[in-house]
This record gives sequence, C-alpha cells and structure tokens, in this order.
Amino acid sequence: MASLMGANPEVAILRRFGAMNAQNLLYLQAELVALEDDLRYYADQDSASDILDRNRYSECWDDLSRSDDKSSGSDERAGQQWRTMLRIREKLKEYNEALLHQTALAGLQKPNPRDLSFLQQWMESVSMGNVHLVGQDSDVWSKPDKSDLIALQARHADDPLTAWVTNTGVHWWHQVVGKYLRQPEATNWSANTVSYSQTGLSRLPSLVGVVLASLLPIASIVVLYTISSDLVRLIVIGLFTAGFSTSLKLVTNARLVDLFTATAAHVDSVNGRRMILKMHHTVKRDCRTFGMGERAGFAGPKRAKTVEVPLQRRFTVKVVESFLQM
Repeated sequence: MASLMGANPEVAILRRFGAMNAQNLLYLQAELVALEDDLRYYADQDSASDILDRNRYSECWDDLSRSDDKSSGSDERAGQQWRTMLRIREKLKEYNEALLHQTALAGLQKPNPRDLSFLQQWMESVSMGNVHLVGQDSDVWSKPDKSDLIALQARHADDPLTAWVTNTGVHWWHQVVGKYLRQPEATNWSANTVSYSQTGLSRLPSLVGVVLASLLPIASIVVLYTISSDLVRLIVIGLFTAGFSTSLKLVTNARLVDLFTATAAHVDSVNGRRMILKMHHTVKRDCRTFGMGERAGFAGPKRAKTVEVPLQRRFTVKVVESFLQM
C-alpha cells in the first residue's frame, strides 16, 4: 500500500484530523491567554515594588533577564515575570508551528472521488492489492463521512471537458478500446491495473478546443452565406453565439467576465460578416439588374448591355470587391 501511494500521489489519501488539530490549537490558545494574564500581573507587581531592581524590570531588560538568579527565599517573586516570559516563548513557538501546519493542511485538496473509489477497490480486490487492515484504522477509507480525507496530490482539471475525460471518459475508453491496447502492469503493488497518463488524457480536450476554434468562425461564414432571409440569419447568429460561449466554457477555465467579453467580440465579428454578406447579396442583385455581372466579378450574362451606373452604386461595387479580395 505504501508503494502504491508513493508511486501515485493522487491515491495517497490520508486523514487530515481537522477536529483534533483545531482542538490542539484551542488548547494552546487557552494556555497562552492564561500565561499572558500572569505576565501582565507579575509585570504590574514588579513595577509597584519598593525594591529598586524589581521596579526597573520594565525599563531594563538586563535586570529582568537576571531576576531569576537574584530570587531568594525572601523574595521568590523577583523572577516570576521572567520565568513566565520564558514559558510563553516556548508555548508561542509551539502554537505558531501548529498554526502554520494547520494552515498548510487546510490548503490540501480533497481526493478525487475516482481515486478514492480505486483505492477502496484496490484494497478489497484479491487480484490487486488485497490489503485488509485489522487495526482501528481499518475503516479510514470506507467511513460514510469522508470530509476529513485529503490527497497529497489531488487530481484536478482546468476545465469541465478535461474533468469529464479524466474522470468518466477514460473508463468508457478502457472498456471499449483500451483494454485491448494496454496490458495490466506486473509489479506487486500494481498487479492487474492499467494506468493512463494525465498528460495524454489532457491532449484530447486541447485538440477539441483547437478544432472548435478553427471551425466555428468558418462554419458561421458558410452557413450565413447560404441564407438570404435576415430573420433566419439572426436566429443562426444566436445559435452560433450560444455554441461559441458553451464551447468556451467547456474547453477553458474562463471566468464569467471573460465569457461575456469573448462572446461580445464573437457577436461583433459575426455581425460584421453578416453585413458583408448582405452587401454582397444586394450588390449581386443590383449588378444583375443593371447588367454588371462580369464587371463586378459576379456570374452574369456574357453579353451585357452598356448601362450607365450611378456613382453611388459603382462605389458599392468597389467596396464589395475590396472585401471579397481580403
């Protein structure tokens, strides 16, 4: 079991002992509060003393640090302030270390449910780990309340698609294809287990993201080019925008504000393409009407009559030609 956890930190699942650590901090805090009150009391007593050395403890550290040596049977309280300070120093060090350790533990993530399930299966399976603890810690990984468990290196995904691939998709893949391509490992601690690299699993979501980023703009242009109705175009633009924002959320870890920004830019881009296509259809229709098909670069009759085209329409033709050449 130690070999399995050492080779795979994601299944090194242990208890945090959060309640016990918090209780220890509370005890240390209570001790420090009591010592603090004692220190204030002894400091006031020394300051009010008629003895010259004692009433100077708050002003002279040298006298205070040697007060324990000067204490005698007649004046046992002479060194109480310094002895209390030494106890506080030790207790503060213990408290601060425990507090920092608890802070570090709080930063450790909970184990991935798949990894915890695998560890439980590995321990129970005769053909795999076959580990059966007989002590009081035998049910650490099987208790209903698993909120106290942590993993030394919990697996986490940067985006929802990667999370689905690493947690669910890989199991489907193994059942359908992977079990025929990969052989179980032969080591003692990983017998009858098959491992998939996290790096390899992350490549598929990256590939999907690249494909979507390449196809969505082109697909919107092709679809909008074939539609002449403005109402249908607006509906299609809405569908492409919804698809764009959904795919952006699935393949990235973008924040909500990033989604709004990217979606607004996408809508502006699609709207620009829609206006160009609308101008294209308008000028194409006008050129056919005035017999300008060949001159404007559109399919038209081979022998067009010479017709005087207004300056405004000729300018529109040139604008569309420049857009089409970009």
